[in-house]
Amino acid sequence: MEDKLFTILQLSLFETLYVTGSLILVGIVLGILENSANFYTRKIFGGKGILVTAWIGAPVHELGHLLMCYLFKHRIIKFKLLDLKAKEGVIGYVDHKWDRKSLYQNIGNFFIGMGPIFSGTAALVLGMYVFLPGSFAIFANYLTLSPGVQELHILTGILNLNMELIKSIFSVKNLTSAGFWIYFPMAICISSHIALSRADLKGAGKGLITIFTFILLINVTALILNTDISDFFTGILVLNVYLLAFSMISIVFSLIRLALSFSAYFLIKIVPWIWRMR
Repeated sequence: MEDKLFTILQLSLFETLYVTGSLILVGIVLGILENSANFYTRKIFGGKGILVTAWIGAPVHELGHLLMCYLFKHRIIKFKLLDLKAKEGVIGYVDHKWDRKSLYQNIGNFFIGMGPIFSGTAALVLGMYVFLPGSFAIFANYLTLSPGVQELHILTGILNLNMELIKSIFSVKNLTSAGFWIYFPMAICISSHIALSRADLKGAGKGLITIFTFILLINVTALILNTDISDFFTGILVLNVYLLAFSMISIVFSLIRLALSFSAYFLIKIVPWIWRMR
C-alpha cells in the first residue's frame, strides 16, 4: 500500500508539471531575460529607462492579472494599471480577495499570478496580426508542431521557427513598412514588462500547491475506483505544447530587447572605456 501511495505522489508531481510546466518554464525564461535587459538599461539610463517602456508594458501586464481575477471569480478590491509616481517601483497593481474555501478560486491564484504571460503574449500576437501580417503567417507555423513527437524534435522545431520569425520580422519588406515602426517599439515595451514580479510568483505558488493537492486527490480517487485517467493528462500535455508555442513570441521579443540593451550598453559604456585605455 505504501508503494502505491508513493507512486501516486510521484505521479501527481509529474502531472502537476504537465498542467503548469509550460507556464512555469516561460515565466523563468522571461524573468531571466527581463532582469538581464533591465541591468543594461539601468546602467545606461538609470531607473527612468525602465519607466519609458511602462506606458504600454505596465497596463498590459496588470490587465493579465485583472482579467484572470474576473475569470476565476476573485473580488477586485482595488487596481491601478499604471502609476509612474508610485513608491518602491510598484508602477501597477491588482489587489484582490478570494474565498479560501473555493477550490476553483484557490486554483485561480496560479493563473492570476501568471496572467501577464497570457496578456503580453496576446497583445504581441494581436499586434503582429494587425501590423505585420507576413510575420504573423510565420508565427502561425508554431501551431503545426506535433506534440506526439520526441521532446528533442519539438525543441529543435521551436528553435528553427524562432529563427524564421526573427528573420521575417526584420525583413526588408517589414523595415520599409510603416506597420513595422508602429509595432516594433510597442512590442519592445510590452516584452519589457511581461516577466513576473516576486508578488506574482508568490501568488502563483499558492495556486500551484492547490493544483497539486487537487491532482493528488483525483489520483487517489482513481486508485480507489480503479479508473484510468492517463488520457486526460496526455491531453493537458498537448495543450502545454501549444501554449509553449504561443509564448515563443514573448521570448523572441524579450531576446530582441536584451540584444538591443546590451548593444546600447556596449556602444555607450564599453567602447568609450576601451578607447580611453588605448
